[in-house]
Amino acid sequence: MGHVDDVTITHESGRRLAVVHYESRPEDIGSKAGEAFRRVAAHLARTGMPIAGPAVSLFEADEDAFSVTSGFVVESDVEPGEGVEPFRLPEVEVATTTHVGPYEELDKAYDVLGRGAAAHGRQVDDTGPMWEEYWSGPETPPAVTRTVVFRPLRPLH
Repeated sequence: MGHVDDVTITHESGRRLAVVHYESRPEDIGSKAGEAFRRVAAHLARTGMPIAGPAVSLFEADEDAFSVTSGFVVESDVEPGEGVEPFRLPEVEVATTTHVGPYEELDKAYDVLGRGAAAHGRQVDDTGPMWEEYWSGPETPPAVTRTVVFRPLRPLH
């Protein structure tokens, strides 16, 4: 795991999410994201909208914290309420790779994305957000936890 060969260049179609937005220091993201996912899932259950894909967190770096958007992929715009609102991922080309292992080691996946994009003759866009899809529940052992990470690419000129 962690080879540039594992990096794919693909297109993010601008999937719809139901999300909660929050600011967080890196060390608090895990617990705040868990809370956000629970709140979004409860809101979707209440409004009768099915979850249509993985849990997702999108990160934008601020000065000393992250601006985070966490929620679930859904088929159509969610009805806002309880702090939950509709959100769309950017429609953009991305570099993506799958990380299997503890969340604490996700920085390795981001490192690989940068190198993998370069191997494809592309550059990641450091100004844009990055996002993660969580394909393992909280009960999954860290060693086999599966996270797919995405970084937008700079456009080809």
